[in-house]
Amino acid sequence: MNTQMLMLTRKSLLHHSIVVLVVLGIIAVATIPVGLMTYVAEKRAQVREYEALSLYARRGLTRIEMVYNNARDALGQMQQLTAEPCSDEYMADMRRVSLMHRYVQDVVTLRDRDYLMCGAMLGRFAHQNRLGKPSWEGPHYRVWLHAYDIEDTGKPMLMIADDTHAVLLDPESLVDVVVEDPTLSLSVVGTGTNEIVASWHNARPDFILKGYKESGKRQADGVYYITVKSAQLPIAVVAGEPSINLLRHWYAALQIWLPVGVVLGLAIAAGLLMYIRSRSSLVGQLRYAIRRRQLQVHYQPIVDLATRRCIGAEALVRWPQARDVMVRPDVFVPLAEDNQLIQPLTDLVLDLVCKDMATLLQLRSDLYVSINLAAIDLSTDRFCAVLKRTLAACSIEPQRIAIEATERGFMHAQTAVGIIQQLRQMGHRVLIDDFGTGYSGLSYLQTFQVDVLKIDKSFIDTVGTEAATASVAPHIVEIGHSLHLKMIAEGVESEAQAAWLVAHGVQSGQGWLFGKPMPAQAFLDYLNNERQRTRHV
Repeated sequence: MNTQMLMLTRKSLLHHSIVVLVVLGIIAVATIPVGLMTYVAEKRAQVREYEALSLYARRGLTRIEMVYNNARDALGQMQQLTAEPCSDEYMADMRRVSLMHRYVQDVVTLRDRDYLMCGAMLGRFAHQNRLGKPSWEGPHYRVWLHAYDIEDTGKPMLMIADDTHAVLLDPESLVDVVVEDPTLSLSVVGTGTNEIVASWHNARPDFILKGYKESGKRQADGVYYITVKSAQLPIAVVAGEPSINLLRHWYAALQIWLPVGVVLGLAIAAGLLMYIRSRSSLVGQLRYAIRRRQLQVHYQPIVDLATRRCIGAEALVRWPQARDVMVRPDVFVPLAEDNQLIQPLTDLVLDLVCKDMATLLQLRSDLYVSINLAAIDLSTDRFCAVLKRTLAACSIEPQRIAIEATERGFMHAQTAVGIIQQLRQMGHRVLIDDFGTGYSGLSYLQTFQVDVLKIDKSFIDTVGTEAATASVAPHIVEIGHSLHLKMIAEGVESEAQAAWLVAHGVQSGQGWLFGKPMPAQAFLDYLNNERQRTRHV
């Protein structure tokens, strides 16, 4: 009696421990969105400040390039003067050029490219001093970030020169930018010399140079620095903002995103509870459905893009529930993979395809149906034997059944190579499904010697757009052409996408533009209607 009571007590404790662990796990998962939204609020504030500070820096850079272009225009007008250099008439023309250009402090004429002869405001130099080494020298202009004080003003000037003339600029004009926030700072740094050319009064030189070298980081002075480099001059603009501004914006963003995190956490907790309750039974339901052959196969047409004629279909498994509700494949297929049900599922799909399409594939030698294999199906020759036996039983030629394998199926590369070679020797075409979304590349294609590439829908969606992945589809098409492989574009939903694919030499397409996945009888009706349309043309 005592022993039984002890066992019951232990079972009760174990049960309660599991319940406690589950509850703690749900609470932990529910708090993740709160932390995530806090992180999102911080990142949003950082992005906002980064964009605002970058815009501010670009305004400073625009100002610099405007001053630079003003100086270049002055040098260009100096080239057009015809009077004798440093004559009275020439000096008058120099002053006119200097006064006509807002940011030019003085114009100087050079002899032998490096010697000062005369200035518009300073007149003729008694001693024609030689210029020092420039901070930067390009094909047409030379730049001195700290020219020695020709005008004896007590501060160095910025000098830009060609072979015969030079203009002097006040460095402060480079940072003469109006902003609404007085806590911001703006500085100009020479990229070749790592020295400060000009800066606002509130900028700290040591931290400016650190901020220039480590753009996008907060320095020890509590200021967040952004660097934008000029494409024309050897200088960069360094804009700074105190971190307290970022903290203020983070608090504002947190008031929006934190409630979202709380609501999301509660929703996830509720969903997780429902999932835990249904997960244990869902595997059993799937096992029962496979054993009782309660799954269905729908067929999505594959068409020749040039003629719009259907040349085949992809077999897609569906799990119907009561009241015409379907369990999504992205739910039950991973469940089958995790619970040793994927091979029975693949066998069932093959049986259903033969049942649905045997007569069609016997009569129509121009059609085929493709079947998806899982990674485990490519790890042994088990499915090859099943495929051969099943097709022989229903009198379907191997050419009428194509095999689709995702890139995940190549994880066991050495075994997969042999299985793919065996399938092709049996007469089946092998297609790589969702190409570009996994780990394979050119070397994989050369190794496996497949027949067709299927370009994933995510890349077709970006065709003709400015998305970051818009260049992937053309690259995949180039790979296909270089290896002389046929290509099928998945997820084609618009005529514009179809036209792009035809223009780039993609032979076949699959997507809602041509037809959604449909039951067997609907697919047969689809083919019949297509044949009738063809006869009337």
